[in-house]
Amino acid sequence: MPESTIPTLNISTLKCPVSFGGDFGILPLDATPVPDVLSTSVKTKFYALLIPLAGTGELILDGNSLEMRRGRVFFINYSQVLRFLPAASFTGKLIVFTRSFYNLIYTGNRKIKNDTAFSGLPAFADFRRGDFADFLATVSDFTTEASKQQALNRETVCLLLKVTMLKFIRASGGDNYIGFKTNRTLAYVEAFETLVNQNFRQLKRTSEYAEKLNITPNYLNSIVKDRLDLTAEQYIRNRVILEAERLLLNTSLSVTEISFDLGFSDKSHFGKYFRKATGHSPNRFRHKFVNGQ
Repeated sequence: MPESTIPTLNISTLKCPVSFGGDFGILPLDATPVPDVLSTSVKTKFYALLIPLAGTGELILDGNSLEMRRGRVFFINYSQVLRFLPAASFTGKLIVFTRSFYNLIYTGNRKIKNDTAFSGLPAFADFRRGDFADFLATVSDFTTEASKQQALNRETVCLLLKVTMLKFIRASGGDNYIGFKTNRTLAYVEAFETLVNQNFRQLKRTSEYAEKLNITPNYLNSIVKDRLDLTAEQYIRNRVILEAERLLLNTSLSVTEISFDLGFSDKSHFGKYFRKATGHSPNRFRHKFVNGQ
C-alpha cells in the first residue's frame, strides 16, 4: 500500500561510513538485498552518483526503469523519487552530496558554479572501459581524502567531486550541455528553472514567471525554447505533471487531494490538465502503472 506522502531521504538517514555530517557521504552498496531504506520509494534531498561495480539490478527513477551494470553511472537529482527493485543484487557505491557542499568552492567558472549547472543532465552515462577506470580513480582519490582528518579536506573533496561531475558530463555525450555560453540569457533560463521548481504549485503561466524575472513573456519563451527545445509553458507543465505522476505512483492520496496539493481549484480542472499532457486520466494512469498494464 503506498504511503499518503512520499517519504524524503536525507544524507544523515543513510548513515554513510565516510561522510561530512549531512552534507556529503559515500555509501558502499555491497549487501544483498539492498538497504531497506532504498527498496521503497523515497524522494531525495541530495544529489547522488550511483556507481555499480559488479552484478545486476534495476533502478526505478521517477517511474522509469533503468538497468544497472558496470560502466554505467547514474546521476540522481534533487527531489527525484527512486527505489531499487528487491531483486537487485550488485555491488557499488552511492556518492551523495548537498547543494551547499557542491557550492563550497567556487572555481570562477559558471558551468560548474552551483546546482543549476546540473539542469538537463541525463539519468545515466555509459563509460568506455578506459574512461571508467579513470573515473573510478578520481572517486578513489576523494574517498581516501574524505577519510582523512586533515586541514582543508572538505575543500579538497569538493574540488575532486567537481572533477568527477565533469567526467560524468563528458561521458554522457553532453556536447551541447558543455558548450553553452556563459551569458545573461543563460542566467535568465537558469533562474526560470529554479523559479518553476519552487513555485509550480502556485504559478502555472509563463507571464507570472516573466514578471518575476522582469522580462517579457515573449522573450522568456524565446530563450527557453532556444536553450531547452520546448516552450516555457511546456516546461512549467512538465514540472507539474512530473509531480502529479510521482504522487499518483508513490502515494495513496486521492486524485482530489493531489489536485489541491498541486494548486488546482478542483479535481475536474486537474483531470483535464493531466489528460491533455499524458493522454490518460489520473486514475487510469495510476491503474496502468501500478498494475503493470
